Amino acid sequence: MERKTFTLSILIAASYAALTILLGPLSFSALFQIRLSDSLIPLSYNKRIGKAAIFGTTLGAFISNMFSFYGFYDLLIGSVANFFASLIPYLLKSYKSIFAKFVATTLSFLTIIFFIGFILFNLILGIPLETSLLSIALGSFISIILLGTTLIFALEKILNDRNL
Repeated sequence: MERKTFTLSILIAASYAALTILLGPLSFSALFQIRLSDSLIPLSYNKRIGKAAIFGTTLGAFISNMFSFYGFYDLLIGSVANFFASLIPYLLKSYKSIFAKFVATTLSFLTIIFFIGFILFNLILGIPLETSLLSIALGSFISIILLGTTLIFALEKILNDRNL
């Protein structure tokens, strides 16, 4: 991994972990979980950040989930969820339409719902399916779809305006 990607990965991981831990009650709730840090997941769609966002959000989830009261399962499943949720926008980054950006964030959103809402909350922790899916869907809609998509557009505009 080149130095620039490594450094950016560490910055993203630190931001993700700090935001998740600081907002602990929101970040780890089973009733209405909203991880504002998940808004960093779609950053992998940006060609300049791509791989760094994948590594950063995966490592950030691992670090922050050390503080989760869901234990080892959240540590493992949360990290895997973030890896795949970040990988999807990265794989779609060559498509530049507005529609592609929404598809990328929607697929990330669905990935988090599957891994956290269905596998972790429902299958492992035994939370009823409707409750677990709704809990993760509402929070992930806010963080990934609304904030994450906004972040992609804002970053693209900033980088384009500065010709970076």
